[in-house]
Amino acid sequence: MGFKMPYLSLIEHPGAIDAFKAFQYRIIRLSRDNLLDQFISFRLATLNDAWRSDRGSTTVTRFSAEPGDIEDAFRNWTRWDAELSAMTETLPNLHVTYEELVGGPGVSRSLEFLELPSIPLHSPFKRQRSGTQSEIIENYFDLKERFADTEWAKHFIE
Repeated sequence: MGFKMPYLSLIEHPGAIDAFKAFQYRIIRLSRDNLLDQFISFRLATLNDAWRSDRGSTTVTRFSAEPGDIEDAFRNWTRWDAELSAMTETLPNLHVTYEELVGGPGVSRSLEFLELPSIPLHSPFKRQRSGTQSEIIENYFDLKERFADTEWAKHFIE
């Protein structure tokens, strides 16, 4: 059995890490390689109030973004990932990216880490987003230019 516990929930419940140790839990830390893709998914979920593909519908498919909002999100997610890594370093843990889960060895690595048999897995959930970064973000090319000489440039892939 497993459960999902977002980073901010761990901050609200600091005793959880001690409980994880006591119960000898294994931690799989999930992050995104591409922070702009994460921003797009987060913003679309927020705008549509649809956080799961089986609940709610996606009617808003495009939006404009402010550079400050993107930079704040990138900085927060990067900091939170580093803090979560430090919080769980004394526990058995595996870091897997969303990209590895969808198109790479993430599932098999996770099953092996959890000492579970490798069997075909199927999910009832579907990807909510369709379209490229520039098709979804109305001011994509302005943002790409704005972030061109920053540490965040690598996330603008078109």
